[in-house]
Amino acid sequence: MQPQRAEQLDDRWIRLGGIAFFVLLAGYTYKAYEDPFSLATAKLLLESIVNSTATWEADRWILVRFQRKYPSLPQARKRLLLAIPLCWLVNVLLDWLVMWVVNITHFRPPYSEAVFLQTITSGLIIAFLITGIQEAVYYFARLLQAERETEQLKKENLQTQLDSLKQQVNPHFLFNSLNTLSYLIGEDAEKAEEFLDEMCKVYRYLLRNNENELTNLATELQFIRSYFHLLKTRYGDNLHLNLAIEPCYEQSLLPSLTLQLLVENAVKHNVIHKDYPLTVHISTQPNGQLLVKNNLQKKVQNVSSNQVGLSNIASKFNLLKQPEIEVTQTETEFMVSVPLIQPSH
Repeated sequence: MQPQRAEQLDDRWIRLGGIAFFVLLAGYTYKAYEDPFSLATAKLLLESIVNSTATWEADRWILVRFQRKYPSLPQARKRLLLAIPLCWLVNVLLDWLVMWVVNITHFRPPYSEAVFLQTITSGLIIAFLITGIQEAVYYFARLLQAERETEQLKKENLQTQLDSLKQQVNPHFLFNSLNTLSYLIGEDAEKAEEFLDEMCKVYRYLLRNNENELTNLATELQFIRSYFHLLKTRYGDNLHLNLAIEPCYEQSLLPSLTLQLLVENAVKHNVIHKDYPLTVHISTQPNGQLLVKNNLQKKVQNVSSNQVGLSNIASKFNLLKQPEIEVTQTETEFMVSVPLIQPSH
């Protein structure tokens, strides 16, 4: 997936400043300051304004095309290697065109063949200058965009934490968990201790989740086992979890709490009964995707949902410049496929 394009900064003042610089440079080269109010100076300035504007805008247009084709910052070298020779050629051709028009119209003293040849060198220098300045503007725009996206991703992660903590510490969930714990203490002290241990792991993970925006699949699976243990204690044999994870994908990355949101979504919206057991399958796919699916047996009563969990996950992957998640629903199954992110080395 190609990185998103950077927002175009308003570079009008930079362009105007650059064009003005070239006009002043031309005036200094031809010593227009010796007779600043003459007709010859006015013609020189007019020619310089036309030539400088056409050159700058043409070079900028070329570079913007390559920025859109190769938008990431690591591709800067490739952009410049392609853009500079093309800008050089355009600059020389524009200079020759302007000088040819001047010569045939006698607008100003004619240019000699030597001046035509000099534009080959000056055209390259100008190409370096213009593309360098415009690339710097683009680089700054990308940095600003990356900073904004990082802040947005942090907000998404904080919202995920808040939603997850609300889900875990709401009175209903807490009452059920403590009620289950109270029952186990009286019936099976060993199971009660195990339940309490898993409950502590769940809360510890949730409270520490803000340390990293991404976590590896192995860590997420370790958490989801603890989380599922709490659910399993409540629902018994009516709820099942099947894991089919290839070891080679365990260090792959994904946004924290992705699995918790998907499992919670399955439990929240489906009937869980001895006659209708719910099974959640989590598996890795050969194409590098993580598939979470469950048998579909929707609750009859309306459950308040705006697909916030799925939207939250989709938003995170979008901010991380990853392929979109895929949601599929059939008559018997509900499936969500999310891309696993390969760690950078």
